Amino acid sequence: MVGWREKFMKQKLSSKKINLSLPAILVLALILVANYWLNQEPEKEPYQVHDYEEEIVESPYTGMVEQVSVPKSGDAVRLLTMNACNYFVQDDVRRSNFKVKYKSLESREALVKVIKQSGAEMIGLSEMGGEKAVEDLQTRLKREGLQFPHQVMVMRQGEDRGLAFLSKHPIVCNNSVKDVPVKGGKKKSRMLRGILDVTVQVADGRKFRCIGLHLKSRLDRATGTDADVVRNREAVAVRKYLNKVMQSQEGMPLLVYGDFNDGPADKSVQKILGPSKTDMRLNRVKAKDSRDCEWTLYFDDFATYYTFDLILVNKVLKSRLGRKAKNGVMDCPEMGIASDHRAVWVDLH
Repeated sequence: MVGWREKFMKQKLSSKKINLSLPAILVLALILVANYWLNQEPEKEPYQVHDYEEEIVESPYTGMVEQVSVPKSGDAVRLLTMNACNYFVQDDVRRSNFKVKYKSLESREALVKVIKQSGAEMIGLSEMGGEKAVEDLQTRLKREGLQFPHQVMVMRQGEDRGLAFLSKHPIVCNNSVKDVPVKGGKKKSRMLRGILDVTVQVADGRKFRCIGLHLKSRLDRATGTDADVVRNREAVAVRKYLNKVMQSQEGMPLLVYGDFNDGPADKSVQKILGPSKTDMRLNRVKAKDSRDCEWTLYFDDFATYYTFDLILVNKVLKSRLGRKAKNGVMDCPEMGIASDHRAVWVDLH
């Protein structure tokens, strides 16, 4: 049975007339429409895959494969990599409109002291201002009794900073490439600093293939494109280059070094490291300073430490180095005068 309360409410509601004016109806309609749209799931735009995020899919390598036979590990051969921090000298020809500031004499001398204290036999440098800059450095090294008779310079037209490699041991092969094509952007886009690629042979017959890089800085000036995009495109170009190099030579100890302007976890570095659990994978040398720190750059504006200067080795060289390979980050007093980056070194075997 229906109770008296239910009967009362039913009669009350049925007898009540609702009179709404036109403005009230419009307001109610707007509220209903707004409520409908607010409760709708927004349509998600399809994710735009950047060219540097695409998988590097290439045709199987069909070229010649060189079988490299390298003698067993011998005495350590130390390699040092360092950003020379705008090593500009007055006599070098300028190749762009970039306003340069000549490197101070104090900073040049400090750089020489860092190299001397490192005990390096091979040096990979970035931000060298040209042939005259290398000549100036060599002169100062000789004054300290340091002889690096073998050298290679990679300098692109339109760029005022290049890559240099100095060695006490003969450079038996130079495959450096100034103009490395980069996918995306302009039709004729190229890596800003190219790729330095040399093979060094020491007295006992051991060979080391050393590939030097300096990826796009984090500054956006003068490129017209986001710096991260440029750097990631360069990383794709580097990985494609490495794929060919590593497939064309078997048994060659290989390392990739330089200023990556990104850290180990960033996309560009991960792309260059290559696919995990394969022979194409590179491994990072986890160099540390005397305080057990890995950072190589301190950015004062954001009070942030970065590990941008890296040394990566292939599977062959990793096995030769072993688990206790000697390495380090230079933290001597002269380091802060020589450059805004800290130098990294590793003993090769």
